[in-house]
Amino acid sequence: MDIARAFVATGAVLGGLGMVMGIVMGVSEDFTLSPAHAHLNLVGWVSLVLFGLAYRTRLASLGALATVHYWVAAAGAIILPIGIYVTMVRNQPVIAIIGAILSVASMLIFIVNIWRAPRVGT
Repeated sequence: MDIARAFVATGAVLGGLGMVMGIVMGVSEDFTLSPAHAHLNLVGWVSLVLFGLAYRTRLASLGALATVHYWVAAAGAIILPIGIYVTMVRNQPVIAIIGAILSVASMLIFIVNIWRAPRVGT
């Protein structure tokens, strides 16, 4: 699995969904779900693409932990905005909490992979 490509591709899909969500909110002039939209774009599009670029440039270590990072980050990026939606519509935050925990866990894995990466040019 090409981890960098998987991160960027998944981020691009989530970014596209975030844009569509934003357009739908704008056309309907109902911005109630702005928090879900924002998290879909920031955690889904921005974070995943930045992770992918860091792996592509070798700022983060590739290997088995990078694969775990991808699955944890992708799950968090999908579950968190869905959970925010469910929280706002049904006042049930459990899914958002799970998504948030996955997103924080993915950042911790990323930090470990940054530290594990070989130092180049130093």
